[in-house]
Amino acid sequence: MREIVHLQTGQCGNQIGAAFWQTISGEHGLDGSGVYNG
Repeated sequence: MREIVHLQTGQCGNQIGAAFWQTISGEHGLDGSGVYNG
């Protein structure tokens, strides 16, 4: 299993980071709390 380290700074970084995690969560079947729903 790999781990992802992702840093977000500033308003722009936080907005891009939020979009990144929404995309990753949707692609991998994760809900808002990080639980897999496959």
